[in-house]
Amino acid sequence: MSPNLQEYLSTLEESGELFRVRRQVTKGPEILSVVKALEPYGAPAVLFESVAGSPWPVVMGTFGTRARLAHSLGVAKGELVERAIQLPFERLPEPITVSNAASQEVVLQEAEIDLKAMPFAQHSKSDAGEYITAGVVLARDPRTGKLNTGMYRMMVTGSHTITVNAAPDHDLGRIFAAARERQEKVHIAVIIGHHPAYLVGSQVKNTVAVDSHEIVGGLLNEALRVTPAVSVDLPVPADAEMVLEGVVDPNDLLSEGPFGEFSYHYGEAKAPVCTITAVTHRRNPIFLDLHPTHAEHLCLWLYPGREARLLEGVRRSVPGAVAARIPFHGGSFSAYISVNKRKEGDGKQAILAAFATDHFLKNVIVVDDDIDVLDTGRVLWAADVRVQADVDTVRLEGMKGIRMDPSAKQFFTPIGSDTLTAKVGVDATRPLTGFPEQADLPHPGFENLHFEAYLSPEDTAKIIKRKGLREDFME
Repeated sequence: MSPNLQEYLSTLEESGELFRVRRQVTKGPEILSVVKALEPYGAPAVLFESVAGSPWPVVMGTFGTRARLAHSLGVAKGELVERAIQLPFERLPEPITVSNAASQEVVLQEAEIDLKAMPFAQHSKSDAGEYITAGVVLARDPRTGKLNTGMYRMMVTGSHTITVNAAPDHDLGRIFAAARERQEKVHIAVIIGHHPAYLVGSQVKNTVAVDSHEIVGGLLNEALRVTPAVSVDLPVPADAEMVLEGVVDPNDLLSEGPFGEFSYHYGEAKAPVCTITAVTHRRNPIFLDLHPTHAEHLCLWLYPGREARLLEGVRRSVPGAVAARIPFHGGSFSAYISVNKRKEGDGKQAILAAFATDHFLKNVIVVDDDIDVLDTGRVLWAADVRVQADVDTVRLEGMKGIRMDPSAKQFFTPIGSDTLTAKVGVDATRPLTGFPEQADLPHPGFENLHFEAYLSPEDTAKIIKRKGLREDFME
């Protein structure tokens, strides 16, 4: 069977990470509230089998943890970032074109299309309307001819129309800008529901010279199955749950928002309008939705794609960089970076490289490689006992910020809105010589002790479960 969403949900259910709601619920606020209430309990996936006003079941919470995403790709949690860094440089499988596509079992065109009849939802209580949050936008880069994918918020504005909010510095924003200059329109497809590899692939920050469908094939370790779209000039995934095909007019801008974003505050913008020309889907699809103010949004966005880009950027300046983490509970504005320190300036150099690589960041803590960046407690311990604020901190003022940061200075320029923010870096690495030894180091000969050898399998299972409860539930 080709990898797809329904197959993946079956594996989640077998592992106890998908729960079913069999009672009828209303779309939007009720579904969102249930998923949010379950977030502290491991952020499980939730399948709502009966949704009033929806022809299909709805699933949310699918991408709530790093372990779940890594497992879906057959990679250990601690290895997926490195996999994402290497992927664009590998020989990747080219997509296979098929004629019998599950994603086109049902085809709707022209008067048959009614986006308002689909289970798009108002996610946060002050959202301006119903949004598509789990859609992967597929477009072709005009310079390279390669396919490009990304995830952007899209507001449903009519039975046939949506907005597509792509920031100017994103790949799709640049595609729109180039089309605007040429007075051309852009063909897109919005893929809603597929194997996690398709969504993760859209977040791997490969260059536009690398085809996104080949990246997905690399993540799957097999070629992605595609089929020609019905109404636009694009190959679309053959095993998706649903595909919206459309044409974007980059010059037709519409105000959209407010919309609850990753910072857990609202954002507003102007975005080009897309006219939907066809809707295709499986005969019995499962509608994939994503909660924007929930762990799954941050997990899918930050891991592994953005963390891989951050680590790669720091390594260009500090080759000894080992790992990078953007913690979910930091709203994506913080990063923890570990380095194998070789020179006294490596810590501060890593801080500057991190800010140069990722302008979203406001706070960076750099630690030695004996600190696991996935262990918040250890990172904060290093910041407590290895830092003197007068010599180990870096403060940068008047730096580029983002609109979704409510504390940033917002102002307007002749070409649009802009933001400025202050940034702080903490060098929590030890000096190369003369720093006191830790008291909690293991005794000689017991550095790699495994407690499992001392306990029964039943007690080992209980201990592992307890460890999961004490970790950050969103990580």
